[in-house]
Formats: sequence, C-alpha cells, structure tokens
Amino acid sequence: MKVTEEIFYFPGINFDCNVFLIKDSVSDELTVIDCGTGFFFDRLIKRISQEGLKPENIARVILTHVHFDHSGGLINFVREYSPQVLVFHLEADSIEKGGNGLLLAREFGLEFTPTKVHQRLKEGDIIKAGNLSLSVINTPGHTIGSICLYDQDQKVLFSGDTVFTQGSFGRVDFPTGDAKKLTQSLVLLSKLDVQYLLCGHLDIATRNANEQIKLSLKNARLWL
Repeated sequence: MKVTEEIFYFPGINFDCNVFLIKDSVSDELTVIDCGTGFFFDRLIKRISQEGLKPENIARVILTHVHFDHSGGLINFVREYSPQVLVFHLEADSIEKGGNGLLLAREFGLEFTPTKVHQRLKEGDIIKAGNLSLSVINTPGHTIGSICLYDQDQKVLFSGDTVFTQGSFGRVDFPTGDAKKLTQSLVLLSKLDVQYLLCGHLDIATRNANEQIKLSLKNARLWL
C-alpha cells in the first residue's frame, strides 16, 4: 500500500510487525524499516514486487527495536540482498551475538541468527532515505533501545512499538520494559508535529496523528 509517493506500507501478518519501505525516486534505492518474523518473507517480497518495487534495490534495513517480530526476518534480507543494517547502539549487541534476552526468539520457537550491524545508531543521528531525513529518537519503555524515526518537514513518524493508533502503546512487561519511561517517551512524541503515524502494529494514521498520540499518552497515564 502506498502511503506517499515514497513510503510503502505492508501490514503485518499474524505476529509480524508492519513493514515499511522508503523509495528513493532518483536511484530507486530502498530502505526497509523493520522486517517481521521472517515466517512470511517470500510473501512479503512478492507484495513488494507487486508494488512495482525491486527488492534487489534494498540498500539498508533499520530496526526500531530488536524483538523477534521486528528482527526475525533480518537474516533473510541480509542473505538475499546484502543491505546495511542499522540498529540503536543499546540493542545492537543482541543482533550481533544472538541468544534470547531482548530478542524473544524462543517465544516464537526459534533461535535468532546473529547478524552484523553496520551502523550503531545514536540519539539525534540523521538517516537519509529518499527525500526523507529521519531523525533518530530514543523512546525507551517498550524496550530500552526502542527508537522512533521522525521527519519534521514531511511530518512522518515511524513509531515502532512505542505508540500505536487506537489510543494504544507498546507493552512494558518484556525485558527492559519500563512503564515510567514509556510514558515519558509518549510525552516527548506528543510534542511533535505528526501527520503520518506509521506504527509497528495495528493500522497506521495519515491524518489526526497528533491526536492519536495524545490519546495514547492519556491512556498510558490511566493504565500504567
């Protein structure tokens, strides 16, 4: 599904997260944000091709956090297309060393395949993807190294599992989850000017996104 001329949205299947692609209109280079579990990798690649995109042009993969439903498919992308892998520095070791820990792979009945991280992201880094300039915002709470990616000019927020539509937000009962930090992260996000809320699960929002975030903050204050 095309969100804008550059951004494509592939809704998650079963436990998979939503996957997003950004296309560079000049070079056709593709940036992937989150990977899903990998259980439906072939189907995802078929859907990408059906949108007129060329999977062989995938140049980088960014993870909003390392839970298996976002990272399990990473090894498939790496083996097929050799992209650069970008992960926030606090969680990069989980990707490179594998094991369970933050990844939660065994909860899905699998072991994670360790994968090289090419760039350990830090707060305030800027990632160029097509015409987007994505600012890295560390938003702990769901996990310690969760990030959102924000383009101020185009009012686009890739929010991972920090905030969802429908007044919802990420769980805090997994390793390194923290209810207080998640609420603080939602306060931070509520101050941004957002039109497109492109979240890790549930539906996306292409209007009234600021109100969606504020509702999630209100609910977090009530429930957490």
